[in-house]
Amino acid sequence: MSITVSLCTPRIKPGAVKFNTQNIKDCILKSKKADVVVFPRLALSGATCASMYTFPVLVEACESALSEISSFTDKTVILGLPFAKSDGVYDSIAIINNKNVSIYFPKKGMMDSGKNTICYGNDVIPDIDVDGIKVRILTQLDESLALGADFIVVPTAYPSYLGSTDDVIADAKRFAQVAIVSSGKGESVSGKIMSGDKIICSFGKLSEYGGYDEEIVTAKIGKAKTKELPPKAPKRALDLNPLSDKECELTYEIMGRGILGRMSEIGTDKVILGLSGGLDSTNVLVATVLAFDKYKLDKKNIICVTMRGGASSSRTQNNASALIDAYKVTGINVPIDTAVTLHMRTISHELKDVVFENAQARERTQILLDLSNKYNALMLGTSDLSEICLGFSTFGGDQLSQYNPNCCITKTAMRKLLSYYVSCKHNKVAAKIVEDILATPISPELLSGQETESILGPYKIHDYFIKEIVALKKSPKIVLQQAIAEFGSDEATIKKYLKTFLSRLFRFQFKRNFGPDGVQLFPYDLTDLLIRSDFSPELWLSQIEE
Repeated sequence: MSITVSLCTPRIKPGAVKFNTQNIKDCILKSKKADVVVFPRLALSGATCASMYTFPVLVEACESALSEISSFTDKTVILGLPFAKSDGVYDSIAIINNKNVSIYFPKKGMMDSGKNTICYGNDVIPDIDVDGIKVRILTQLDESLALGADFIVVPTAYPSYLGSTDDVIADAKRFAQVAIVSSGKGESVSGKIMSGDKIICSFGKLSEYGGYDEEIVTAKIGKAKTKELPPKAPKRALDLNPLSDKECELTYEIMGRGILGRMSEIGTDKVILGLSGGLDSTNVLVATVLAFDKYKLDKKNIICVTMRGGASSSRTQNNASALIDAYKVTGINVPIDTAVTLHMRTISHELKDVVFENAQARERTQILLDLSNKYNALMLGTSDLSEICLGFSTFGGDQLSQYNPNCCITKTAMRKLLSYYVSCKHNKVAAKIVEDILATPISPELLSGQETESILGPYKIHDYFIKEIVALKKSPKIVLQQAIAEFGSDEATIKKYLKTFLSRLFRFQFKRNFGPDGVQLFPYDLTDLLIRSDFSPELWLSQIEE
């Protein structure tokens, strides 16, 4: 005795209900041998609609689409949608069975809906009997709720964080038979990139898996039988670094999903970025090239702009040009010296100071934005998490872009990612160039002889502060003592760096308020830290002196 179950993640566009409905119907047709077809939470609307769930136009369209789908199929279909009740709009699960529709309002469960303005209920969904197999729908992997069922189905929507899929699979192995389906391709890439996971575990083993690029996974499910299952596995501890080669590979995959997802949404086949020959822009270029190679896209549609200034070193400029040749992408060279000199004259400014430095950064950003218009290309930003937290960018300059794949990657993590890329040797010529970029001192190259770490302090220490203070919310006095032991430095040195970190973290919040969308790799949205621009750091700074 068995049934056939299909898990489906059709391409979804948030708010495009007609588009989503057609793709859902196509999946049902493709699952012609299935007895049960399962879709993710909020599949009809998209799981990333944020405040738009409160608008009747969206909700009414989803309810009408549900009626259309129920008339379309005789199969048992499990499908998520927003549904209006008298006290708000709820995240609901609809069960279509023999053209009859039942709607339930379950708990939030595994779903990570971020800042959605949507309600969650407390319904216990009754079991479905499908040819003698007892199917139970849950919204969380809770063993106490699974007793007595042959097969557990978990429709959900969760992002691809480093380690998230491994954690979900480890949890699923503790059930006799379980299927998990998460929304994926087409959902918003403004931060979280939905996983698209389709997971079926049977009696302690992963029996079927489909990832972001697979649309449907199908399996036969029989009666549950008694078997000893694995104990609960520990989850990945927070670390703002990829911990293995596998996680480095996944980081580049998630970055690529974000880039291609945003390109698709705005209707372009081109990207443009400023390539300086430094770590940040190199990392974005590597992620973009890997994504274009994976999906066999024309790399001539990757436009790299070199913009040499007076303090640009021949080493970084040569490396940038060499990468353009190695990857066979499109290169454009736009020197900025003449434009910056003219601008300085226009505003009657002669000093080589912060005004001069910021003018260079803003000139480069203006060039990139104008060229993105000219070529109808998505302008990619390159600022990393370390710079974003420290506010080490020019407001209205390199702080701006149309999409930033680097925004959750620290300088420390970036070194690990690029070292991993060098070891893979996807492109041996490029790998050699990246190796030299890793050995180049970090510098904004806005004045001659600049080195960033002599201005701010070592990035490895600031990246440690980001994890301990911003992500884990530890007090500065605890982190001060930890850092002294971690780095073997004297107290005065660590105090100096910690004061720099905290002062800049709070003082430059106004730059983060106007930051672009980007890719989130960890379950802590550090770049979306909600601090008022005039919030006082007094309590944090005073702890350093206690």
